Amino acid sequence: MRARRAGLLGQRPWGRTGSATGGRGADAAADGFAARVYAELAEELPDEDLGEDLADFLERYEPGGGPGADAEADEEFLETVREAHHRIARGY
Repeated sequence: MRARRAGLLGQRPWGRTGSATGGRGADAAADGFAARVYAELAEELPDEDLGEDLADFLERYEPGGGPGADAEADEEFLETVREAHHRIARGY
């Protein structure tokens, strides 16, 4: 089980924390992959402030409900963020 650290020690800008176990090479590769996925997402959605943690963003996101809100575009946006989050979690 992976426990989150309280505080920013080890916090990466894409919402992952450092591992307390060995395997720094694997951690560096995973971090590099996560950074690339996050950069791709930021490039695809340049006007969005996704924050540091995609899981947190997905939990807190509230679709626009005002007049003229486009439910289909909202769902497409959420699916794009979900896919990036899943890619990072899978590691490929």
